[in-house]
Amino acid sequence: MIGLDRFGRVSLVLVFLLLSKGGLAREMSPDRPNVLWITCEDISPYLGSYGFDQAHTPNLDKLAKKSIQYSQAYADAPVCAVARATILSGMFASTTGTHQMRTRVQLPNQIPAYPKILREAGYYCTNNSKKDYNSNFINDPDLWDESSNQAHYKNREDAQPFFAVFNLTVTHESQLSEERIQYYVENGLIPEKPRIDPADIVLPPYHPDLPEIREDWARFHDLITLMDAQVGELLEELEAAGLAENTVVFFYSDHGGQLSRSKRYIYNVGTQVPMMVHLPEKWEHWSPLPAGSVDESLVSFVDLAPTLLSITGCDIPAIMQGRSFLGKESTESPDFVHFFRDRMAERYDFSRAVTDGKYYYIRNFMPHRPRGRDSRYGYQVQANWRAYETAYEAGNTNEIQSQFYEPKPLEQFFDTEADPWQVDNLIEQPASKARVKSMSKELDRWMVETRDVGLIPEPMFHEMAGKGKKHATLYEYAQSKDYQVRKILKAAKAATADNAGNLLKYLKVNDPIIRYWGAYGIFLHPDQSDRVQSSLKAMIREDESAANRIMAAQALALCGDADTAFETIMKEALATPHGYVLLQALNTFQYSHTDDRLSLEDWQTFKEKEFVANDPGAGLGYPQRIIDDAIALFPERRKVD
Repeated sequence: MIGLDRFGRVSLVLVFLLLSKGGLAREMSPDRPNVLWITCEDISPYLGSYGFDQAHTPNLDKLAKKSIQYSQAYADAPVCAVARATILSGMFASTTGTHQMRTRVQLPNQIPAYPKILREAGYYCTNNSKKDYNSNFINDPDLWDESSNQAHYKNREDAQPFFAVFNLTVTHESQLSEERIQYYVENGLIPEKPRIDPADIVLPPYHPDLPEIREDWARFHDLITLMDAQVGELLEELEAAGLAENTVVFFYSDHGGQLSRSKRYIYNVGTQVPMMVHLPEKWEHWSPLPAGSVDESLVSFVDLAPTLLSITGCDIPAIMQGRSFLGKESTESPDFVHFFRDRMAERYDFSRAVTDGKYYYIRNFMPHRPRGRDSRYGYQVQANWRAYETAYEAGNTNEIQSQFYEPKPLEQFFDTEADPWQVDNLIEQPASKARVKSMSKELDRWMVETRDVGLIPEPMFHEMAGKGKKHATLYEYAQSKDYQVRKILKAAKAATADNAGNLLKYLKVNDPIIRYWGAYGIFLHPDQSDRVQSSLKAMIREDESAANRIMAAQALALCGDADTAFETIMKEALATPHGYVLLQALNTFQYSHTDDRLSLEDWQTFKEKEFVANDPGAGLGYPQRIIDDAIALFPERRKVD
């Protein structure tokens, strides 16, 4: 089928591509592969084919025997929307500005999206059915031929090649709730009692030995087995349709997980995923390894779009940052994979990491943020989260288990072969010094070269780019000379390592992002001298950025003037029409230790705030989540409309 768009008109773009030498579709042979893309959610490589003893995954184990299985496959981010944003564009979410969990970033036209490229090449593209892209791509009508829970490749034209995504949700963290488990049991989808006796579960060392945690681990494996059965049904359907010999099959999880300290966290259990690719016999030459082999090369989600374009005969846009690991455009394994972790729902954080497959280096730019005090969603849907927190607060967790609820070290360094659960931080070991230094340098290089926008406070985004601004989008701002990424990175690193006196110089520079990191550093290293207090108060009075005024107030509270700090944060929270600024202010009350001054009426006032039209920070409801929790837990509890 040549070039009819969704209105039945000839696609002029496709005609041009067919006639040009440099078009996206180099090979318009009718013998192009179909691609079936099966994704599951929230699992690490807990499959039998990966040697996981407690797994029961017969369909995936069978698929692995005729596939290339990747032992070093990673999500670049440990959470769904950010990971999918990276997959869609073949670009790091930390480059495009889609790095915060459930943001709504406007992307410029030059950012690619692989379904559009495939559709222009004649593929019928279906998505069944998640669209967590953290950007305006969510509502793009031209992205897919079909996107719904009914989308299917069977609806294509005769002989038209297809690309079809089926996203299996039964292993999502929400499915471990008591209600969902009861539903699966009542409908005969999982056994009444867990297949694995909870007493036989081998717990990771970071989990306390509690009945709720053992039960959730056992039920998690039941859900993985249920997911495996669904994979089997999709493969049987493909075979019954007579399409198996012409279809490349991908299987992977959208990130690691799902119990506490896995999903959302920048450890192997949050980032490493199972991944396998089955190549039909006619295309086995696309891999240097035969079917049934284990490929130990480094693969990450930023590589998926280039690989897909490579095997379907499409040109890979130069702007894409990943590599193809299969097909004519495949390249050698990189030396490193890089990771990013930023705001998780209602709580801000900022970590970056890099691995060579054995050693894993993490830099925490916000060490004051305990990992286990993140989004409350996990606590709402899973008993293991609640039991873990209760045990910690009762003093019933050991040193390793307690780390989850305590401030983070600035740097972490793990040998993942000797320590797969990443609990033994080797950062201070003399034998680690040289490798830590080289991996830290590599992380710096990557952040600078990819122009990592995680260095920009999210409440400042609307000040840097948007309608009527010099730069229409955050991406365009970050790609311009106005974004002094090297200088900003230096300031951000200094903020975690230097003293307040040395950091004062950053409060006076022209770049508002550097001023932010200067104030944050003083918060980490409080100094109650008149000089420091005076500088912070000047920043509160004079800085043009609300994010900086709030950050200066957070620092001032710890530097000896909590009264002025509270008044400032309250003023900013009440005045701002921007949801992300309010979200920063609500977080700041807690970390300035002034939240006990808020009355129930104050929280009600925040709840009733109005925001600018289409404000993403308000529309996603994260300020409201903090507000609702505060009202529900307020000592003078009362019904709130």
